[in-house]
Amino acid sequence: MSEHEHTPADVAPGTVTLCATREMHGGLKWAHLPVDTALWADESLRDGFRARVRREVNDMSAAVEVIEAR
Repeated sequence: MSEHEHTPADVAPGTVTLCATREMHGGLKWAHLPVDTALWADESLRDGFRARVRREVNDMSAAVEVIEAR
């Protein structure tokens, strides 16, 4: 699979960034979704955020990585 790297700039203050990736012919399709840390702390909302970023790459089984500020 192609690499998609993350930097501290991918995470705005007070947020986590969800990254969904999908391998496609010719490369990697990816999408980022910033989520307020207070909302992300509510575990009942997490599946909805994951589904939203997966829809961006048109793959409801896509891997979702959580990027947090360092």
